[in-house]
Amino acid sequence: MGNCHCVDCRKSSASGHMALMAVPEAAISMKGAVSTFELKADSGATVTHNFCPNCGSQMFNKNSGSPGVMVLIASTLDDPEIYKPAVSVYASRALSWDQPDPNTQQFETMPPQGG
Repeated sequence: MGNCHCVDCRKSSASGHMALMAVPEAAISMKGAVSTFELKADSGATVTHNFCPNCGSQMFNKNSGSPGVMVLIASTLDDPEIYKPAVSVYASRALSWDQPDPNTQQFETMPPQGG
């Protein structure tokens, strides 16, 4: 669980960061259709943003560099209080008015990805 301060997440959330939860894709069950939008990450990987086709809310992301992982948008959870950020990524891109929580582990960019 962590906050991402990259430009894409800031724009997607219309805020200074996005609250995200990386989980094994096999642990998630989704019903219904999603709309998608793809873009290239700094790493060169493809990030697929998945949206509700009815209301437009971003629900989760997938990164081609992290197969088998789904990144949930914490604010869409039925109980968003379970979200407890442990890391801040792209801390170097944080805006002056939304600095990373000093109690989180901070990465200047994206931490190394497991494969």
